[in-house]
Amino acid sequence: MAGRSKEIRLKGSPICAGIAIGKPYLFSFTQENVPEFSIASEEVEEEISRYRRALLRSKNEVQQLKKQLEYEGAWEGAAILDSHLQIMQDPSMTTKIEQEIRLTLKNTESIFQAAIKAYELKFKKITDKVFRERLIDIHDIARRILRYLRESVHITLADVPSNSVVFAHELAPSDTAEANRQSIEAFVTQNGGETSHAAIMAKAKGIPFVASVNFPVLDSVKCNCVIVDGCRGDVILNPTKSTLLKYKQLREQLITQFDTLAQTGNLEAETIDGYKVRLSANVEMFNELDMLHEYGGNGIGLFRSEYLFLTQDSFPSEEEQYHVYCRMVENMRGLPVVIRTFDIGGDKFGKLQRTRGEDNPFLGCRAIRLMLKERETFKSQLRAIVRASAHGDVSILFPMVSGLPELMEAKSVLKEVQEELRRNDFVMADKLKVGCMIEVPSAAITCDALAKECDFLSIGTNDLVGYSLAVDRGNPAMSYLYSPTHPSVIRLIKMIVVEGNRNGIPVTVCGEVAADPRYTSLLLGLGVHELSVASRYLPLVKQAIRYTSIVDASQLAEDILAMATAQEIQEALMRKYEEQPSSLHALARKGNY
Repeated sequence: MAGRSKEIRLKGSPICAGIAIGKPYLFSFTQENVPEFSIASEEVEEEISRYRRALLRSKNEVQQLKKQLEYEGAWEGAAILDSHLQIMQDPSMTTKIEQEIRLTLKNTESIFQAAIKAYELKFKKITDKVFRERLIDIHDIARRILRYLRESVHITLADVPSNSVVFAHELAPSDTAEANRQSIEAFVTQNGGETSHAAIMAKAKGIPFVASVNFPVLDSVKCNCVIVDGCRGDVILNPTKSTLLKYKQLREQLITQFDTLAQTGNLEAETIDGYKVRLSANVEMFNELDMLHEYGGNGIGLFRSEYLFLTQDSFPSEEEQYHVYCRMVENMRGLPVVIRTFDIGGDKFGKLQRTRGEDNPFLGCRAIRLMLKERETFKSQLRAIVRASAHGDVSILFPMVSGLPELMEAKSVLKEVQEELRRNDFVMADKLKVGCMIEVPSAAITCDALAKECDFLSIGTNDLVGYSLAVDRGNPAMSYLYSPTHPSVIRLIKMIVVEGNRNGIPVTVCGEVAADPRYTSLLLGLGVHELSVASRYLPLVKQAIRYTSIVDASQLAEDILAMATAQEIQEALMRKYEEQPSSLHALARKGNY
């Protein structure tokens, strides 16, 4: 890299939070041209044997990586590699390749490459962008097998120099699986999304990650230092002394402040004047459970069960789910667990969406709508949850309910499942609590009817804001309109809480707003009894609760409900928040740590 050494700022999408400072390391692999040539009939068996050896060595390598991830507790990453093993056992990767070698009398590499091209053509016909990211998995497997066929050099992230920020066009799952957490400070990629397998691996390892960064500038700019802000999605090349000092101080400040906040694990989430709040955790990975216990979470307020599915090419079986749910419930040591049924669609791919080319999947067949159509899949999941309820305090949460008919139909399927299990002498809880998520305006406006049929309500503020304001927060041109402080959103939350209280059921807020301490006082003032946040936010939100007076919070909510603009409300919240100790402010401004 030659050229001027001036500070350059790049913008991307934050995938895994954290602040990293290190030296850039360009990671790439070249896809060599695979020659095609004819072979003699007497060479066929040796070609097939050569392919079998390459396949076996590839399987053994992936199995070793899988064992390492299991040892590290990265179970979701291990599940991804397990899906790689399943692909390598698929007939299209075994017998069909061998048949083609015998039929065409061509060399193994060319036959294998043709099979991969066929996979590519199938995937490129799929309009679902997130699902098409699975093509990276196919490329990952193909690269590994071809390497053994050609005995080429293997470049791995296990050997990256210390203090490296890895830049890549894209990362394959096995790349991040091999990544050495002690050497790699962060990942920066041009491609990839939050649901990609590489992203799931990076999160499991806790490596800051920013995707969708356009960095051809690296080819012409001399760069010896880079800062990655995985909270905001900023990448800074050649930071000035002042920028570097600022981020070093902020990184140390965040670490110190978080360590201090983490000491609150044994303290109650209780306001100054004695108002107790149930503070639970949103969970999608098993390695978050230890953090939940360490930080004193009151249970799992939202288990995103679809993440069992995102690491596979098909829905998990009833038995697979049952064992996962049981393990999770038992690890919670008697604390309550809320399992949300599959919330697939919109920004989450699904096997069933391969044939559904929806123009707008966010307004299409997703979540509870999809499950009510795919009845057997829905019943399979409900059976697994009901069976797991025999092992602890389990509740069921239905996502994306738009009105009473959907809720009643879902409850009817649940009742049918319970009756079937009783007839077959399965053990289950006597009482299984049922709730629904309030994420669309129609559900919020009819929450009086929904509350009568539920044991609890859960407000998903991320979708509620988007659907209420008709704004896609992933659209940079429209992101300025995406505001949780919009008066309509605040009033909808108040309406839901009022109906929950009127029917004697708790209302939980589980979206990003719940994890932002700037909103804590407002939510408590609106009458919210429970908050559910990612485990890493528990200390921050708990401390914010402990600095809040419910009397002042109620007055704040009353004042804000009378305000007319999002900007006015946002400024009022900031003024209120600035009254709290400054130790919380840097963490809140970063939005993560």
